[in-house]
Amino acid sequence: MNAYDVLKDHHNLLRKLGGRLREAPVGTMERQQCLDDLLLEFDIHMRIEDDLYYPAMAAATKLIAIAHAEHRQIYDQLAVALRTSPKSPDYEAEWNSFLTVLEAHADEEERDLVPPPAPVDLSPEELDRLGREMAERMRQLRSSTLQRLHVKGRAALLRAF
Repeated sequence: MNAYDVLKDHHNLLRKLGGRLREAPVGTMERQQCLDDLLLEFDIHMRIEDDLYYPAMAAATKLIAIAHAEHRQIYDQLAVALRTSPKSPDYEAEWNSFLTVLEAHADEEERDLVPPPAPVDLSPEELDRLGREMAERMRQLRSSTLQRLHVKGRAALLRAF
């Protein structure tokens, strides 16, 4: 599977998890599990993009800079959603806003960076190698207890500030 397919498949997984979060009743264990799954996959996604995909697309510097700015925007909206009490009348709106920003980023990335514009020109072999690296990194992070603790710790910090 090439890097473009890995990226699009993971975007679709994030969209699916966002849909599950929207449907899960507030204050339930189902909702918490959806949130935990979404936060883990979101963190994994940012890592594979920042560590693997974006460096391979470095020649598309302006688009990569925009993508990094969007990552910061997503984290900012995540912090707002995490700090909003489930009892607040704004709770659902804040989570919907987070999911909207996340989905918009995925849509823009697929439009602008899959495939990236010239001068980026990766061969099919390079795309396959990158796709394998991305998929392997995702597998490692999903099975890592340390990664799960990292995500929970980051969420706790975002809630605190």
